[in-house]
Amino acid sequence: VPVPSKRLCIHVILHPFYSTGGEALHLILLPAIGNVAENSPSGTSVHKFSVKLSASLSPVIPGFPQIINSNPLTEAFRVIQLSGTYFEVVTTGKEQLDFETGPNIFDLQIYVKDEVGVTDLQVLTVQVTDVNEPPQFQGNLAEDRIHQDVHCSPAGGIREGPGGQRETEKVNKQTAVSLEKAAA
Repeated sequence: VPVPSKRLCIHVILHPFYSTGGEALHLILLPAIGNVAENSPSGTSVHKFSVKLSASLSPVIPGFPQIINSNPLTEAFRVIQLSGTYFEVVTTGKEQLDFETGPNIFDLQIYVKDEVGVTDLQVLTVQVTDVNEPPQFQGNLAEDRIHQDVHCSPAGGIREGPGGQRETEKVNKQTAVSLEKAAA
């Protein structure tokens, strides 16, 4: 009695926007974390990456890679092409990146697509770093106008200076320290 043969049939259906592992399009150096100093000007580099083409060697579609989503939503970053398959995420200057008042971390979804429809999607996490900034004064301090009430005291803490200037002094036993001069 002949033994019936067993056949294994495998059907592989490839979606046109996906490829097998060896043919995949890849964003190289992503996912990653990039840092940018707060208040950076437009065009400041955040992170460089490249694209490894799929086995078809089909070129990346013009306008890709691109940031398709961000968390939180922002227009503070964009992708520019450096050359061939080399790219860079830079600041746009459309939104000020302020460590003290704004979000400090952004997750950018970077999407690339080639001419045969092969795609890749990776995340770049951008951290806004704090910069030691000089203080910014408001009102009269910002305008360099200081209003004084002059009161004489027996200790002579305030006196009339040469040329009609008032000098505010803190007097101690060893020295007299001038704190500020204001035009009369």
